[in-house]
Order: sequence, then C-alpha cells, then structure tokens
Amino acid sequence: MENVQDGTVYLSLLGDPFDEGNTGAHWGGHCEFRGDSPIEFGPDFVDANDAVTWWRQRGVKRIFIRLDFAQYLWAGEGPAPGDGDTLPVFDPADPRGRPEGAAKTLETERRAIIEGERVEREAAALEEGRRLTRRREAVSLSPDELADRVGQSTQWLLDVESGKSTYEVTFPVWVDLVWATREGWPEERRRSDAKSVAWAAFRGQLLREAEVFVNEKLGFYD
Repeated sequence: MENVQDGTVYLSLLGDPFDEGNTGAHWGGHCEFRGDSPIEFGPDFVDANDAVTWWRQRGVKRIFIRLDFAQYLWAGEGPAPGDGDTLPVFDPADPRGRPEGAAKTLETERRAIIEGERVEREAAALEEGRRLTRRREAVSLSPDELADRVGQSTQWLLDVESGKSTYEVTFPVWVDLVWATREGWPEERRRSDAKSVAWAAFRGQLLREAEVFVNEKLGFYD
C-alpha cells in the first residue's frame, strides 16, 4: 500500500443545494494513488482551509480543491501544475471557503438548477407543440379545423402548439389529437376500440406516447 504522501488529494464542496438553509455544506475529499492502492477518504470540514491543512499535515504535496462547482484550485506544495494555463492557487482567505460562502455557493447552484430545468421544460414543451403542428399540417388541417375535431377552441390549440400549455394537456386529449390528425379520421377511430385510455390523469409531454397508443390500436406503426 502506498503512503498518503505519494498520492493526490481532491477536495470538493459537498452538500445538497435544496437543503433548506444549506446546513449540510462542507468540504470533503479523498486521496488517489498511481498504483493499485485503494482510495483513501478523509474527514469532512465546514471550512475549506481546515480541509487543506489536515491533508498538508499528513504530508500530502499534491492537493486540488474546488470551492464551488466549477474549476479546481491548486492547494499543494510548490508552483501550480498546468499545461499551458496554470491552475489558480487556493487562497485560505477566499470567502467561498467559509461556511457562509459555501451556503451562498449552494444557493447559487440551486438557482442555476431551477433555471436550467425551466429552460429545458420550455424547450420540451415547444418541441411537443411543433410536433403537433407538423401532424396537423401533414393532413392539411387549419387550427380551426383541428380544434373543432377535438372539441376545443382555436386559441386552446394555438396555445398547445406554441408550447404555452402543452404540460396542461392530459393523455386522453393527446390521443384525441393523434386520431384527429390522421387521414382516416373519423372512421378509423369509430372502428377502433379506443374508448378506454390508461394514464388518464397524466399530463405533460405525452404526444409520442399517444402516437404509440393509437398505432397499437390500429395494429401497426407509422
């Protein structure tokens, strides 16, 4: 087994961004070795400088620490390594390394996650609406005509196609829209036993699932 002095330590901010008050924010890490020796884990610290100091006192010369969720900083002995661009050096006085800084970092990460999910959700809703528009246009239906087929207002349909309200559409309504945008409407549906629809309470991005459902009823796939 190799000595810890020969290894490389990686420290990171740990904690749940959605933990109210960020009470679990701390720095923890492990030491990796070049050989087959197992990874060695160290204790957790509420202050980044304490984490670095603990490993230095054990004789580790190569230490990297990440104070946020971005770039590692060099906290080891001697000049920072780097190929072209040298890593920034860890500053024990960096406010991000304090408990207050950790809480702020986790809150920033929480907001970034929420914003990312919002953007992804809006993009998915827009694509779902565009998929419905392509189905409608493939059978040369106007928004008024398709809305009438499914018993909805034209504005309702335009909101769905624009992505504004696709998450509000239930699965049975998606099934109605699929039937109504087929060349065989309405005879195909009358001939098919399509009255019973599972997942009736489901809402959201379900147009593809509705297409599969209708194809199974017809006994084939588009």
